[in-house]
Amino acid sequence: ELALAGNEYPAGRLGERLIDEELARLQGFADELAPQLAIPPLPPVHAAFDCPLAGEPWQLVGVLGDLRPTGLLRYRYDEVRAADRLAGWISHLVLCAAAPPAVRLETYWHARDGGFRLRPCEAAAARTHLAALVALYRRGLSQPLHFFPRSAWAYVEHGGKLTAARQHWHNQHNPARGEEADPAFQLALRGVDDPLDAEFEHCARTVFGPLLEHLEALPN
Repeated sequence: ELALAGNEYPAGRLGERLIDEELARLQGFADELAPQLAIPPLPPVHAAFDCPLAGEPWQLVGVLGDLRPTGLLRYRYDEVRAADRLAGWISHLVLCAAAPPAVRLETYWHARDGGFRLRPCEAAAARTHLAALVALYRRGLSQPLHFFPRSAWAYVEHGGKLTAARQHWHNQHNPARGEEADPAFQLALRGVDDPLDAEFEHCARTVFGPLLEHLEALPN
C-alpha cells in the first residue's frame, strides 16, 4: 500500500508489475530467513579486550546479539555495501576473539542481493586485527584518516588497483554519487591534492585485506 501511494514506482501496469516483482523478492528474502530466525537466540555475549597503544591503556568493549549456535546472524533488505561488510567484519572479529562455547564462529549477513558469510578466524588473529582497527581509530581522532569505505573496498577487491578505487571516488558517470562528493570528506580533506595516496592504500589494506581473506559470497 505504501509503494502504491508513493512515487518510487511509475503509474499504471508497469509500476504494478515492478511492485509485484519486489514483493516476490521480499517474500523470498523472508522465507530464507525464517528457518534461521526460528532457532532460539542465545543470551547476549559481552566481551572486553585490552588494546594498549603507545603506552596508553585502551580497551575495546562489545556486546553481540542475534547469536545462535549456528553463528552470528545479520540481515538488511538492500544491496550489500562496503559499510555492511565492515560492520559485519567488526562483529565477526569480536565473536572470534571472544570464542563463546557451543557457538559456531561464523557470521552470516543476508541481503537483497545474496549477502555474505565470514569464515572462522583464530582468536589470536582476531585480536590482532581488532587492535589494528583501534590503532586507526585512535589516529583518526587527531587527524583526518584517509579511509573511504567504497573506494577502499574497490581497491582491495581488485587486487590493490588504484584505478578501481578512483572510479568510486570520482564516479565520472554521476559525480554527485562519487565518494568525493560527501560533504564530510570535502571538509576534512580541503587542501589535500590526492586523498587516494599511500596512507589510503595502507588503511584500505589494514581494514579490508583480512576481511577479504575470510569472505564468502552467499548465493542470490
